[in-house]
Amino acid sequence: MFSNNIKGPRKLVSNRQLPPPAPVPSKTEGYLPTRATATKKYKDKLIGKINAAIEKNIGTADPIYVSVINYNVAVVNEVIESLRNAGWDVGCIYGSEQDRAAAITLS
Repeated sequence: MFSNNIKGPRKLVSNRQLPPPAPVPSKTEGYLPTRATATKKYKDKLIGKINAAIEKNIGTADPIYVSVINYNVAVVNEVIESLRNAGWDVGCIYGSEQDRAAAITLS
């Protein structure tokens, strides 16, 4: 129960308005969390790099080499699996943990 006989100095309530809250995009608008966005950008960049290498070497008998730096093993494996499903003969050599580099060969 509240009492209206509270003693002490009177406090004034500020009439300063707070800034409006930042808009939060809904998940239905194609918004992905930061880690998912970074992974998707990395995957898209890797696929673009592989497509560019294929276009450059199309019509040659030489295998196609694509170097990957600071690789994400899960993404690289996913891309390799999709290349295999598309009919490519894919090989991959992973560097050491310190190097964080890999080489993908397509033939």
